[in-house]
Amino acid sequence: MNSAIEVDLHGQVSAEVAGERYVGAVGGQAGFLRAARLARSGLAVVALAATNADGTTSRIVPAVSGPVTTPQSDVDLVITEFGAADLRGTSYRERAERLIGVAAPQHRAALAAGMPPWP
Repeated sequence: MNSAIEVDLHGQVSAEVAGERYVGAVGGQAGFLRAARLARSGLAVVALAATNADGTTSRIVPAVSGPVTTPQSDVDLVITEFGAADLRGTSYRERAERLIGVAAPQHRAALAAGMPPWP
């Protein structure tokens, strides 16, 4: 399991930049998640709080604001305090819908309204 600063509606992970502040390095996140997927019954899990500390900003976002630390193809599950989004074998639309489902309730409508018309 690894943490993130943001996860976008594709399932891409940013674990390096918060706003305009650099807070972490790439480190071993991508390698760790890839190795987890190779293990028998292994899953690449990313866990994060659904919002910033005061709840005003969603950490599930339409597009990550910083560099992509881990690509969507290396993430199986995204977990927040609102549940787990299983991204395995899903279309872009299904990924977005599942990620919106684990976003904080007060941010779900805005995420859904901004969702591109993916197949």
